Parts: sequence; structure tokens; C-alpha cells
Amino acid sequence: MKTGENKVAWGRRPIIRLLRTYSSRYIGWYVAGGLFLWLTNYLAVSIPLQIGHAIDALRAGTPLGRYVVTIGLMGAAVIVVRTLSRILIFNPGRYQEYLIRRDVFAKLMRLQPAFYAGQTRGDVVSRASNDVTWVRTLVGFGGLQVLNVTMAVTLAGWKMVSLSPWLTAAALVPILIGVGAVQFGIRRVFVLGRRSQEQLGEISEHVLGTLQGMAAIQGFVAERAFVNRFEERNQAWLKTGIQLALIRAVALPLLVLSGGVAMFMLLAVGGPMAIEGTITVGEMVAFAALLTVLLPTLRSMGWLLSVLARGRASLERIFELLDAPETEIAASPGVKVEAGRGPALSIRDLTFSYPDEPDRQVLRGVSVDLPAGSMVGLFGRTGSGKSTLLSVVARLYDPPRGTVFVDGVDVLDLDLLAWRRRLAVVPQRPFLFSDTISSNVALERDADNERIEQAVAAAALGPDIEALQSGLDTVVGERGIMLSGGQRQRVALARGLFRQGDLLILDDVLSAVDHATESGLVDSLEVLGGTDGGPTVLIASHRLSALRRTDLVLVLDRGSLIDVGRHDELIERPGIYRETWLAQSAGAGPAEEVAS
Repeated sequence: MKTGENKVAWGRRPIIRLLRTYSSRYIGWYVAGGLFLWLTNYLAVSIPLQIGHAIDALRAGTPLGRYVVTIGLMGAAVIVVRTLSRILIFNPGRYQEYLIRRDVFAKLMRLQPAFYAGQTRGDVVSRASNDVTWVRTLVGFGGLQVLNVTMAVTLAGWKMVSLSPWLTAAALVPILIGVGAVQFGIRRVFVLGRRSQEQLGEISEHVLGTLQGMAAIQGFVAERAFVNRFEERNQAWLKTGIQLALIRAVALPLLVLSGGVAMFMLLAVGGPMAIEGTITVGEMVAFAALLTVLLPTLRSMGWLLSVLARGRASLERIFELLDAPETEIAASPGVKVEAGRGPALSIRDLTFSYPDEPDRQVLRGVSVDLPAGSMVGLFGRTGSGKSTLLSVVARLYDPPRGTVFVDGVDVLDLDLLAWRRRLAVVPQRPFLFSDTISSNVALERDADNERIEQAVAAAALGPDIEALQSGLDTVVGERGIMLSGGQRQRVALARGLFRQGDLLILDDVLSAVDHATESGLVDSLEVLGGTDGGPTVLIASHRLSALRRTDLVLVLDRGSLIDVGRHDELIERPGIYRETWLAQSAGAGPAEEVAS
């Protein structure tokens, strides 16, 4: 998914890229947090020395008051500065999580259908949710612990060396050996962490697909099969999680064992030194207390290293998404043709294949001129390429250069966003959000209610709205489940009409309505297209009654344009259009379903 040499280089250093792109904004927070964290560790390693002085003072019979007060004040100060250090370091992690989620979502909005054709929804959702959460853990907990471990080891080591360099070497050697041994498992944690996130994406995809197809699953009593598929994915994820837990389970005891050996070395080497008077008993106790401060920090390294590995894997997956190539023309300004009127379209020898199937030609040598403001019908059997032709005109997919022109300008040279603003596209599979009907029509806040009502009336949805208790404020449920198929189609059509685009693209939006409603909808479209400067309308349908009053009908078969003409001309000529008209007129059978 990475493009360009620079992006590849950055992809190899995801943590550095994170620091440059996001963490650098909060450098002041981190400096202040680091200062308080240093004070926390400084006080933590200073308290044992005060305890040692107090013990030596007790043995010498001198007053202990000042030591007790000093230790008490240090303890209270530790509580304050530790809290401040966590606030100043954890909060930037939350802010960066917000920024990354915002950037990921904005990126998803810019990516074109060609990208999503090669991705699973579950994996995309996992990157935008679970992976971002791991990044927040990395920059919050992980960043704190990296600083904490570094400072604790440095300050504790310095205090230990000041007490006894020889005793310090004897105690730290087993700890360093333990830390070195743990490093061997960290590379494996990175690989397993990435695999775990990918498997979680597969689980998310399976759950999303199952929920969306629940009616079909239950209708065919296929629950057991879907449970078994979920079990397979869940077991794979569980296996990876157990392997990760096993590595952590081995790493932690190794560090604990090295800490125990270090304490043993302290007693074995330091005991005789205290007896001989090389060090005092108080210094011996202080040394033990310093080890007690240091060992919990070292024991957390097993978890810390796991967080760093999984956070880095998540960063790679997020940056892969952020670096996914966008349509080149979309990234730079293009030609802006005149808006406010229907465009003239010209198609020249258009041959098109989808990016994920480059060897299969969906459209072959299509050539036709469509006048501005005309209403054009598209007809063809399943798989003839009607939906694909509409998608290419809308530039949901980029056609080859020199094949599609808008008012004489190559569609690839148009400013993509400006062109999209002129479009009103109603797909053959209407998607409704779990919101009110009015919100689904307008797709914006504070929309003009009068315009919404006009669009709803033009979509022949008025009587249905009146029959609903809440009218336009009716919540339609997930994917419009509370509405019938015909109502969903007409809500989607009302959405297209509300937009008032210069090019209205309707992909089989009349398949689920009765003939009386269909006639009313065609009337609305005819009136809309008949106005001066009205939109150009492209309507694909397998019901020829919907195409009778179009200015022109394009007949497609297996990706080729095999005939062009008005309805009354086509039914007089031999071919699939005439055959279908005779069959539908005689009620010979249900019409074919349209397909892209």
C-alpha cells in the first residue's frame, strides 16, 4: 500500500514517523512530564539512602527526627510528581489517538472504490479502531515506561555505584543477562502481534457480514455453518494470543529470576563487606532498598517490550492505510466546467476492466454521444455493463484517457471534487443509514425542510410518509430495515433529487416499485429534464416501461453497445430489446435482475 521511495523509507521507521508527525506537537507536555518523572525517580532512589542514614544514625545513637521528616516529605512529594508525570505523558497519547482516528477517517473518505474492492471491511475497521488503540497505548503507557525504565536504571545505578562499584557490578550482571535473554522473544512478539491484529480484522469482517445477512442465514437455517466459521477464526486468534501470552509468561519469570539472583549476589557479596566494615549496615540496607526500587521497573519490561512490538505492528498497519494511493487527479486541481446545467457526454471507444480483474473486459469499444439535458435509458441483460458504464461516467472508477468527455473535456482532466458536486448518483443497491428519513434524504444537518418535502413528493414517497406515525422523522433502522424494498429505493431516489445535480444517474431505482408508482416517477423525471438548463439524466432499468419516454436508449450486451435509438424505434428492430418488450408486454415472466 505504500507508494514512493520516501513513504517506503518512513514505513520502515513507523515509530520515528509517529514522533515526527504527531508526538512532536506535544513536545512541551513530554518535556514537563519527563521532568516530573525524573523527580519521581530521583526521590524514589533518594529515599533508600535516607533510610540507610537513619539506620546508621540509630546504631550511632544520634537523633532520627530530621531523617523521619525528610523521608515523609519525600514520600508525599513522590505522590504529587508521579501524578503530574502521568497526566502530562498520558494525555498527549489521548490527543494523538484522536488525531490519528481523524486522519484515518478522512483518508477513508478520500479513497476511491478501487481501493475498497481489494480490502475487507473488517480489516479496515480493525485498523481504524483496535490498531489506533494500541498506538495510544504505545505513546501513553509505552512512552512513560520507556522514560521511567531509562531514568530508574540510570539514577538507581548511579546511587548504587556511589555506594559501592564492586557490589553494583555483582548485582547488575544477572539483571543484564536476564534482560538480554528476553530480547530474543521480542522479535517473535512483533510478528505475532501483527498476525493477531490481522486475525482480529477477519473476525470483525465475519461478524459484520453475518449481522448484515442475518435474515438470509436464519431463513436458510445456516446458523451452525456461520458459527463454525466464526469458531475457526476465533480459534486462530486465540492460538496467536496464547503464543503471545506464553512469550510474556516466559519473559516475566526470567526478569524476576534475574532480580532474585541479583538480591542473592547482594547478600553473598555485600554481607562479608558489611562484616569487614567496607560498607556500613545502613549502606547495605540502602543498597537492598535501591534494588527493591529497581526490580519492579525491570519486571515491567516484559510487558513494555510487548507493548512496543504490538504498537509498532499497529503503526505499520495504520501508516499502510494512510499511505494507500489516492486517485492522482483527485490530489491535484483540475478543469472546472460550467455548473448549473446538464452536461453533454461523449464516449469514444471505451474499453474498461476493473483494477482487481485487469484481464476481464467489462466494457468493449463503447462509443456514443449524449446531448446536454437529455434523458437517456440504459438496457441490457445481467452483466451487460450498465452499472459499470454509469460508474465510469461518475468517475467512481477512472476510465482510460481519451474515452469519456464532459462538454468536450476529458473526464480525467476535471477537478474530481467539482465534478462529484455536479452529480446525483442513486445506486442499484440503496444504502440507508440508521437515522430519520429526512436525514437520509438530505445527508446534512439543518437542511431545508421544504426542499426535502419536494424531493420526497417527486420520488412518489408522499403517501408512504403520511402512513408512518413519525413521518419524515421516522428512524429507518440499520440499512433501512424498517422500510420495504420499494420504499428504500424511493428514499434513495429522493436523496438524488434533493441534491439537484447537473447529472442525475439512476441505476435501476425502479425495480421494486409497482407500475403506477413507476409511471409517476418517470413523470417527475420527465418534468425535471424538460426544464430549461435541466439536468442530464441517465437511467438504467430492466423494465422497459420505465424507458418508454426517454430521449434515447442504449442497449448493451456483454459489455458492447449493440444498439441505440428511441424506444419506439428499438421495438421495431429485431434484437434483445424487442424480444424483452414482447415478453414483458405479454407478461411472459418476471423481468431479469439488473447487475453491474
